[in-house]
Amino acid sequence: MRTYSAYDYLSTEICFLLEIDIAGRTYRFSTYPVQFDEGGESVLYEGKLDNPDFSLSLEEVGKVKFSQSAISMAIFLPFDVSDMQLQGRGIDRSPARFYYVTVKRGEIQQSYDERISLFSGVVSSPIYGHPDMPSGYVEFSIENEIELSDQSLLRRVVGENAFLSATQFSQESYRTNAIAPPVDPDGITEVIRPHLGKSSPVVIGSPGSITDELGDSYGFPSTPAYQIAFQNSGSFPAWYVIAGHPVKASTVDIYDNQGNVDTNVSVYSQVGSKGQVYSFINLHSSSPIDQSFVVNTDYEYWIRWDDGGGLLSPYDTGQALEGGGDLIVYLLDSSCITYDGKAMSPVRSLLNKYKFAGYINDPEIKCYDFLQRYIVSYLPIALVAGPLGLYPVIDHRLDDTINNPRVEITANETFRRIEPISPRRSEIINDLTVRFAPQGTASNAEDAYRGVAVIRAQRLEGVNAQYEIVSPYAIVSQQRYGRREQTISLDYVYDRETAIRIGMDYLIRRALPEKITTYRASFEWGYLDIGDIISLSDSEISLSQYRVMIIGKRYDGASWLYDILIQENPILQER
Repeated sequence: MRTYSAYDYLSTEICFLLEIDIAGRTYRFSTYPVQFDEGGESVLYEGKLDNPDFSLSLEEVGKVKFSQSAISMAIFLPFDVSDMQLQGRGIDRSPARFYYVTVKRGEIQQSYDERISLFSGVVSSPIYGHPDMPSGYVEFSIENEIELSDQSLLRRVVGENAFLSATQFSQESYRTNAIAPPVDPDGITEVIRPHLGKSSPVVIGSPGSITDELGDSYGFPSTPAYQIAFQNSGSFPAWYVIAGHPVKASTVDIYDNQGNVDTNVSVYSQVGSKGQVYSFINLHSSSPIDQSFVVNTDYEYWIRWDDGGGLLSPYDTGQALEGGGDLIVYLLDSSCITYDGKAMSPVRSLLNKYKFAGYINDPEIKCYDFLQRYIVSYLPIALVAGPLGLYPVIDHRLDDTINNPRVEITANETFRRIEPISPRRSEIINDLTVRFAPQGTASNAEDAYRGVAVIRAQRLEGVNAQYEIVSPYAIVSQQRYGRREQTISLDYVYDRETAIRIGMDYLIRRALPEKITTYRASFEWGYLDIGDIISLSDSEISLSQYRVMIIGKRYDGASWLYDILIQENPILQER
């Protein structure tokens, strides 16, 4: 979609457009009559639409907002609304789309295809049959609540083979190589009883591999493996499922809870009884792993992924799915959530710098729950409902955009403040500990994470604490408010750079106060949008070329209202 500039809004007026699909026909309304000539045909919006009130707002960074506020409308339809309702053809839930165009000296500045989309949704709660109004008069709201058809993330990936069963890994007709698990004369692989009913894990990224603060790499057990079969003769081979899906890794390391490890074990794939591909390894009696062919619930097996990751990416052929941007798209698709693909595309490369890893074997966690709790919460974006579905808004305070504002504005009669400054967030954090890289064999919470990064105002004296990062935000914040500590734990991060990036983002947003105010702007400022960084000067509140972010935009029929986020940030800017 075209991005409009300040020039497009100079000496122009606005015309809102409304389309409603009712019983197979599209009805068009506008604030005054306008006509588009497209491909030799005319498209007429007949007027009869009052200037509506509408608003767009930015959810808090790290959150997903499924709807914007509904738009209230009142129109005259060319039929008896009550009669249509009694015939079972009422307008409730009819699709509706809301646009606007700019008009300069009587000329529409956009083509029909370039109409600026503001809102889409369905008609809700129509009120009709007013005694003193024509029969076609109706009042209603347009709601754009984005619906989702969520499902278990485990079942989304593993399918019907989510739970280990005696027949799941079997069926002679599906055997694709000689090293596949053995079958009895009935074509069945007898799964070891203690593992029956457990979940075939979904593995993302490369869990169990970490680089320490000195740059040295090491590994540890991180995802479960389940012994599914053994042969009590010859070299006494045993088979272990490590993922309920194909994986990127060609080898893995396997650990048991007796302290044994076998490294660089080859990974194989096989087709199960219902056509589902799963990944497994095969060990022999020469392996140091205690394979314990006796049924025993005390034995556990864990995998480290150090030679390629788990679940394959549908977007990058032959690579593991691990980037934050790709995971967002994958989970939105899995939840059947409508999103704006064009808006998502340019930010995916930025978000893919955040690498996630771990395993899922809880059949109750849904795709959307996982997206919100473990992915979006730690990325510098908010997902907001727009006319084409969810779209991302980057927190530009965290990248170079803050130094390159979209426009410089000095408060005046065309852009004036109408609200006092009020606090948006009261919690201050300036000493942050980030725990990451959970290990699978941890017996208590203290041992659960193998990675740690600390972001604070100064290093500990007399300690070679190279995992500590000194942040100028922490320094300024502690000078003003004293030490304010917090610890966050990242259950799906093993990459140290990602953990530090998440921690720095988190601290920057919370080390200094956030405040909000509202400006009333004349029509020429309509090109500004939520998420934009602007350079604002306002002598009444001592701002001079101060970078602020737009977090809300409304139109009240006469002018634009912009909600402005101000963070007291002496590091990047001075008041």
